[in-house]
Amino acid sequence: MPMVWMGEEEAKNFLGSNITGRLATCGEGQPYITPLNYVYHDDKIYFHCAKSGHKLENIKANEKVCFEVSQVNELVISEKPCSCSTRYTSVVVFGKARLIECSAQKAAVLNALMEAHAEGKKYHIVNEQMADSCAVVEINIDNISGKKNINP
Repeated sequence: MPMVWMGEEEAKNFLGSNITGRLATCGEGQPYITPLNYVYHDDKIYFHCAKSGHKLENIKANEKVCFEVSQVNELVISEKPCSCSTRYTSVVVFGKARLIECSAQKAAVLNALMEAHAEGKKYHIVNEQMADSCAVVEINIDNISGKKNINP
């Protein structure tokens, strides 16, 4: 299985070219994983959510998080089960999460998220009042790694 490690820049580019990932948190000793929409912006990962819930409780108890983004590029099917494989790309980030309190910063992040998700379609600009209706979380990246399983 030809696996290739990605450099930091390539891993960051992969993060920037995707919009969905999985967030792992751990509050009271029990891991919890959540699929979510995100934006990679200014070398940080951001997402929005309700103002209360399991992941926010975990982040309040323990700011350390893991974030993962992956894609399946190709399934390799063979008559021999041990010869089957998946060609994939994946990035894993370890970092610290914090809730953004500043309404202006929340609005800026939500607009960056909309720009990434709208893919050129029109959308209403998020103002500070709108931003205050949800929580916005910032993940500061401590460590990033990526790998690809490619065709030989």
